[in-house]
Amino acid sequence: MDSTQQLCVPVVEKHWVWCILPRSPLSQCLFLQESIVASLECGRGVYYSRSRKGLWRKGDSSGMYQILHRMDVDCDGDALRFTVTQCAPPGKAPAFCHLMTLSCWGPPVGLRRLEETLQERLVTATEGSYTQRLFNDSTLLRNKLVEEAQELSESTEKQHVAEELADVIYFAMVRAAKAGVSIDDAAAELDRRARKVTRRKGESKAHRIAAGEEILKNKEKEGSS
Repeated sequence: MDSTQQLCVPVVEKHWVWCILPRSPLSQCLFLQESIVASLECGRGVYYSRSRKGLWRKGDSSGMYQILHRMDVDCDGDALRFTVTQCAPPGKAPAFCHLMTLSCWGPPVGLRRLEETLQERLVTATEGSYTQRLFNDSTLLRNKLVEEAQELSESTEKQHVAEELADVIYFAMVRAAKAGVSIDDAAAELDRRARKVTRRKGESKAHRIAAGEEILKNKEKEGSS
């Protein structure tokens, strides 16, 4: 939504806005027309605070600011959805809630929990831990990605597929965390690709297959020696 679009929101009436990461809710906040304008002008999450009795730009005091990506209006025109990137000061995990959790519904679960854990491990990993080894040994991480991807491609039972997929996701997210790439970055890339008019044929790359097979052969030799 750009700043020229009109919303039927009376200035004196407070409405709800859902504040979300892509596909993950963070909180439910109040907004006024002024907060919408302020958010669009500064590109950040700006809401109405009942305790402050005025506009509240998230992160001005805590450092937990938000980058606003888009606003969406619901089907009734009486609620908004803010899609944001929740940021944090260096060395801290992103948190929207005053209890210092990512969302107001408690600690994250699933992929969000794994992402948060890996971001913390980048700084606090125990000496000699497996995650630290993966962060420090790019060859080990590459080999594990190839190995687990092969096991996923060969699995047939539903439970086995889920187990191997979880392994692939774990090692892929270690690689992403090491590079400073988030789930949101990957989701944005998928959305960008979905909007493309033309697409590649998607054929496999022979040199990549050959390199993967070489890694797997070496793993088999190591296992038999």
